[in-house]
Amino acid sequence: MSLKYAGPKPLISAHGVTFDLNKEDKFIYLSIVAELIQALNHEYDGGKRYTYIASNKPLDTDRILELIRQNDPQLDQEIQERQKMVEDEIAEELERAHANKILCAEEQEVLIKNIELLRNYRITRSINKTVYYSGITSLAHIIQHGHIDRIDAPMFPKFSHVFHSIQGALVKLHPPVDSTIDIYEEDTHLHIRLDILFKT
Repeated sequence: MSLKYAGPKPLISAHGVTFDLNKEDKFIYLSIVAELIQALNHEYDGGKRYTYIASNKPLDTDRILELIRQNDPQLDQEIQERQKMVEDEIAEELERAHANKILCAEEQEVLIKNIELLRNYRITRSINKTVYYSGITSLAHIIQHGHIDRIDAPMFPKFSHVFHSIQGALVKLHPPVDSTIDIYEEDTHLHIRLDILFKT
């Protein structure tokens, strides 16, 4: 299995296909997630600050998968389950399209072809999403295990998205872990900071 970019969420109808640009493919965040795992997943000396210099180019997709698999041995099974769910959804959509009595024959044909056309696209998106959330859950566990209380990064939209996802995963841990996100300026550059609030 290999990872690849698909694109934004498709909206399929009998009149064509449009894309929801607000629902971007999780693939675009995978390199950041994998680099954070690489940066954070080690033993910590109490109170010591660690710095990790991120690469200027995205990690290779094989390396991304390797890093996320190391922390989630069930990843391949999760991917298979998610792929099956999407294929079942597509089968149901095709069944409904074939049975649709409201559409004329031409519209029905267009709808069926559009669903089929985007089958692999949707499966690829679902795989990327599964890998992304696996990585995010792993990061929450790494943060909890290492008692990491702060992560700083340059203020790029992709980091902001990933930090918010981590925040959501931390709350789902047992016991839940609270956190805050702050954006601040330092040396004329914007930074984003995730502060993890462990109960004492």
